[in-house]
Amino acid sequence: MKTNEQNTEQVILEAAEAEFLEKGYDGAKMLSIARRAGVAHSMLHYYYRSKENLFQAVMLRKTREIVPLFRGIFEQGLSFEETLNRLREARDRYLLSQVSQMPYFLLSEMLLKPENRAMVIGLLDRVESIQRVKKMLEAEIEAGRIRPIAFSDFLFMLLTFDTASLTSISACREKEELGLEIADKLMASYREHNLQLILEVLRP
Repeated sequence: MKTNEQNTEQVILEAAEAEFLEKGYDGAKMLSIARRAGVAHSMLHYYYRSKENLFQAVMLRKTREIVPLFRGIFEQGLSFEETLNRLREARDRYLLSQVSQMPYFLLSEMLLKPENRAMVIGLLDRVESIQRVKKMLEAEIEAGRIRPIAFSDFLFMLLTFDTASLTSISACREKEELGLEIADKLMASYREHNLQLILEVLRP
């Protein structure tokens, strides 16, 4: 891909991300995204064909940004629970470094809408580090420490609980000006609480 084309796609994806975060998937318009990006409307269709394809491209871009933060966690020989907590900690720091609407967007647009939920779970299922979590879950089930559950269902539960909690923390940081230290303590607390709540339900 030529540099000019890469730059154009980058501008389009940034404009699309801003549009989706501000207006949600249903409210976002291809024409509005084109105007934000400063390109012709036809250019969006040339690159992405449809709003759905553009939405998936934005989500894939965000997924690729967060994956490098998971490197090294699996090599530490941690338990299933501790591995999940380390992965979730890295994810939370990334999400809170983004615009404040990001956690709410993930909850309302990606997890609570079935048509988008399947897409985000499908994207995550292609990530190598997520596949390693899947294998760890399967080992826990095989050892009898967790009742059989589809990995997609486990991932959905964890993501939904987590994103709801993170949305609240993000809103408090924005409105009440919570310091980073307090936010870190709240995040550590909810990560432990949510995981134990889910595992308690799944234990035989």
